[in-house]
Amino acid sequence: MLQHIVLFCIDRFRGERSIAAIDHLLNGKKTAQTLQDSKWYNVSRLFGTVPIDRSRLLHIARQLEANGWIYEVDEHIYRITSSGKEELRYFVFPPHVDGWKYMNESSLFWKRFSLLIQTVTNVIYRTPFEPVHRDERIQSFVKRWLFQHKHMQALVRSLYEEMYGLLSRVEEKEANIFVWRLTTRDRIGWTNEQIAYAIKEEDVAVWLSFQNVLHFILGTIEKEKETFPLLYSLREQKQIPLTTSAKKTWDLLKKGYGLEQIAQLRRLKKGTIEDHIVEIATYVPSFVTTPFLEENKRKRIIQQAYQLQTNKLRAIKEALPDVSYFEIRLALARWEKEDV
Repeated sequence: MLQHIVLFCIDRFRGERSIAAIDHLLNGKKTAQTLQDSKWYNVSRLFGTVPIDRSRLLHIARQLEANGWIYEVDEHIYRITSSGKEELRYFVFPPHVDGWKYMNESSLFWKRFSLLIQTVTNVIYRTPFEPVHRDERIQSFVKRWLFQHKHMQALVRSLYEEMYGLLSRVEEKEANIFVWRLTTRDRIGWTNEQIAYAIKEEDVAVWLSFQNVLHFILGTIEKEKETFPLLYSLREQKQIPLTTSAKKTWDLLKKGYGLEQIAQLRRLKKGTIEDHIVEIATYVPSFVTTPFLEENKRKRIIQQAYQLQTNKLRAIKEALPDVSYFEIRLALARWEKEDV
């Protein structure tokens, strides 16, 4: 599974990004470059889905190269071979996993939900317990939530019905993996490693199966909130996924400040503010780019990127010497295939 995920990333990056970019993508590093790459190369579903250290990633790359599935074009930069393409035909990424869409809420939802399950299964039998999550914010949320749902027997029954309704829609093995992670009055939740050992599967496959169910739950309760009101009430309101510094720049832009003014106010380099603007353009649909990029230039950049079939800035710059790298990045931030 992990080999195929890395192979998939190498295929999507087309020899334009290094192993470091895959590292940042799979670990969910929230830098402007990684956030942009997620969209530009259509790999956002993988964002933050497979925590992995660089040494293991490099080892996998060497294995893929030994298999004849990739070849090195520069230091730690690879392209996929025809046999690698053939191998990818058999790779199926879990259908509901979407690291980009759920990166801001999946962990929080799981902590709230798993502590809730532990709490109600102990409270109903008046059994003392040590909370599975020490975070006081999580504990406070669950306490407030339970205070609003005082009829414990009815609450437990309704929670069971909602979860049964959701888990009956996924594969039995994945439903079991999700349930095995839960701590109740009668048992301590298993780790991914314990589950992997028990069912004799790769730890990454178990982790992705768990995320597949978790993301399925989040997606379903969003669409069917009337059917799953209790679980929906555990969700956190979505936030625009910008880096902290980019959010500050976005706040100033909304107040009418220009690029140069923001750079002076924040005592940052102009290039840093440009990075923020590209990040904002990538992930804030309402953001208008025309103050920074003429429409004629935007169309020329997109047309060139489409003809070259690349997101590599240098290649586009060489073809269009009159546009800046900032303008190229800004155009690519909004590039959709139907735009051409």
